[in-house]
Amino acid sequence: MNHDFNFDESYEYLLNIFTEDVIYSRFENILTQIQDVLEGMRILDKVEVNIDLLGLAVLDYFEDIARIKNFQRIPRTNVDKIYSYGVYWLLRRNPIQILDQSLEKEFLHINEKVCVLITIPKMLEEMQITTIGNKERIFNYLQLMYYNFKYRTYTQQSLEFMIEAFFCGCDCFSDKESSVNG
Repeated sequence: MNHDFNFDESYEYLLNIFTEDVIYSRFENILTQIQDVLEGMRILDKVEVNIDLLGLAVLDYFEDIARIKNFQRIPRTNVDKIYSYGVYWLLRRNPIQILDQSLEKEFLHINEKVCVLITIPKMLEEMQITTIGNKERIFNYLQLMYYNFKYRTYTQQSLEFMIEAFFCGCDCFSDKESSVNG
């Protein structure tokens, strides 16, 4: 699968910071994740992933990461930033477009839903959580995340805080009966 997007010339400087392979690999990876979620929802054939918008989201992500690395003088960014900045730009660019108008009411916020369904499994995997003890708590967290993506103001930094808070909660309570580890 090779869905190339065009580099706008204003983003070409990123090729001096990241390799073309790294950028396109991130693009392909996110596209695959989106398609997997849409397939799981059984609506892959009723929506379209706008390749240009997805490409811009990926380039905007790398632009932010380049700024962070330069400002903080760090060689690598932490996973919180990777997830939060990636999700932020997907939500800003809204690359998933509904083709079947009968779905518009049910899937009006499809980009937000897909971002939740991409992010939560990554967060659980990062914390090595394979079983969920308190399913209601996780479901409420998913709902709150989805609601915030739809209706609240958020930034890359507030999303990073949300992800770090989740990780912190998992670390702090991992050995208790009421934890997400069960």
